[in-house]
Order: sequence, then structure tokens, then C-alpha cells
Amino acid sequence: MTSSSVTDRVADPAEGTSPAPDAHGRRELNKARTRDAIITALHDLALQRSVEQVTVDQLAEAAGISRRTFFNYFPSIQAVISEVIGSHTEHLAASMGRLTPGVSPIEAVRRHISEVGIPTALLDWFTVLNCHAPRQERGAPAGLERAIWAEKAVWLDAQLRARLPEGTDDLYVATLADTIMSCFSAAEKVWLAARGPSAPLDDTSVAAFHAELDRALGYAARGWLTPVEPHATA
Repeated sequence: MTSSSVTDRVADPAEGTSPAPDAHGRRELNKARTRDAIITALHDLALQRSVEQVTVDQLAEAAGISRRTFFNYFPSIQAVISEVIGSHTEHLAASMGRLTPGVSPIEAVRRHISEVGIPTALLDWFTVLNCHAPRQERGAPAGLERAIWAEKAVWLDAQLRARLPEGTDDLYVATLADTIMSCFSAAEKVWLAARGPSAPLDDTSVAAFHAELDRALGYAARGWLTPVEPHATA
């Protein structure tokens, strides 16, 4: 399995009929290819062993670069994963407008996600990061993934502030951001626990994640009322 968002690092930029880029353009193209090579290499290594066991030296070798070059692009392996997840969450946030006063922001986020969907490439990374966990622990984020979720909650806090009325209470924003990120984390946990370690990431599997996330956001939107029946849906 390879990351669908990563370009082929061995492709020749001079192929085709387009004019050759200038020196600055070539440098930027080479930087993008090196960054993509690092991401691809980490994806492949994480399929072979727990990502927590991957070292910078192993990653640099797999990407065909030096250790020093790696640190020119990323300060840590966690930062590589954070960038990948961030690229997809940024896309979701960019397509969401301001939150309407008097309307549940959780319901607004729920509708938005239902309309635009969660990128399959992001779900692919969720499966890769958890594919070596014992079944009873699958979906329970390891230390590295927990740190990334916490980092994204801080990012989401800023995104929400930009979409809520000016002067919204800090506690309101912080609670909302943490709640949304907890819904994502809980949906991931339940979804992964129900999957086999080698289950394909097909349309059915993607739909199952969306259903779990929608349920989680639904519970949050209505205040986690005690279910009348076991497994009551949101």
C-alpha cells in the first residue's frame, strides 16, 4: 500500500513538452519530491513495523537521503505524520464557512463533513499507524498519535475562532475544539477495532468510518443523552 497523495519521486520532470522550469522552480520541485519521498518511505516502513519503532536513520535511508537532509525538512518523525494529517484537515477547514450564531457548531461540522467527506488517504494513514497494534489495543492511539491529536486540537481551536463571532468565550472555543477532536479519535478507535488488520480500505470501510464519525458528532450535538436502547444511533 502506498500513500495516494504522494508523487512518484523517480519521475523525470523534464519529460513531456512543457518548458523547463527556471532554477527556482527546479529547486522547489526537488524540495517537493524530497518531502514526498520522506512521506512515502515512512508510510512503507510503518507497514513493516510499528511507526514508534522507525528511526530517523532508517527513514532517511529508505527515502534515499541523508540524516542531515531529513532534518532540513522535518524536526522529527512525528512532524512527518502531523504534516500528512494536517494537509487533509486543512482541506476540510478551508472549505467550511463561518459558523452561524444560534446554530449548533457541532451540527454544522457534522453537516459539513457529511457533504465533503473524509479523504480516503487520511483513513489510509489511520490504518497504517495502527496495523501492528494487538487487536485489543487497535484504535487506542499510541503516544505519538496522541500527541498529534493534541496538536490538531490546538490547530482546530484557531480555526474555530476564525469562524465564530468575535469575542466568543475562550472556554467555549476550547471545549468545542476538544470535543470535535475527541469525536474523531473515538470514531477512529471504534472503526479500527472493528476492522481486521489486513482488511481492505474499500468503499464499504470508508462508509463505515463516516458512519461512526457521524454518530460520535451526533452524540456530542445532543449532549450524550442516555440511550433508551443499547447501541442507539445518534
